[in-house]
Amino acid sequence: MTAFAGGGQTLATQISRTFSRFTVVATTGDSAVLPGAGPGLEYTIKNAAANSMNVFPAAASQGGFKGDGANFPAGDAVNTLGANVAFALGAGKSVRFFCVVLGIWDTLPTIP
Repeated sequence: MTAFAGGGQTLATQISRTFSRFTVVATTGDSAVLPGAGPGLEYTIKNAAANSMNVFPAAASQGGFKGDGANFPAGDAVNTLGANVAFALGAGKSVRFFCVVLGIWDTLPTIP
């Protein structure tokens, strides 16, 4: 797969397969976006490229958590990162994203 050049959440390459392998990450920060986080979902991503990439959780407009005011902002989150904050996946690294709680992706290993 190819990460979205220039990065960002809105136009990021959509993750639609249970296992995704990125071989093209032209510049650090090029991006992909996960589907909305629903309990029981799991995705494994391998960054087989030479640059670090960003993996975004889904924004509300992309099927992510719709929000419930200031305490629960709109958009999904990864681990303890805030809503809509990218997870940096280093070159040559793999990560497993899994969801137990609606709107939150956890990872193995847990980095940040």
